[in-house]
Amino acid sequence: MKLLKMYFFNEDGQPTSIIPRIEHKNLTAEQVRLFMEQLIELELFYHKGQQKFATIDKAKYVDTKVTHLF
Repeated sequence: MKLLKMYFFNEDGQPTSIIPRIEHKNLTAEQVRLFMEQLIELELFYHKGQQKFATIDKAKYVDTKVTHLF
């Protein structure tokens, strides 16, 4: 399974991240950065009164192996 992990800093400079459910698994760096910038501009997510996604840190794809037990 391939996951996109996006890392941000909140308004206090503390690291935070989000793993969006996306259909496309081969987005370009420019597409991901644009999405992250738009997410910040929307100011939708707050935690303890502070914007959860204030500045961009990084983004990466992570491949995981899923083993179903039953």
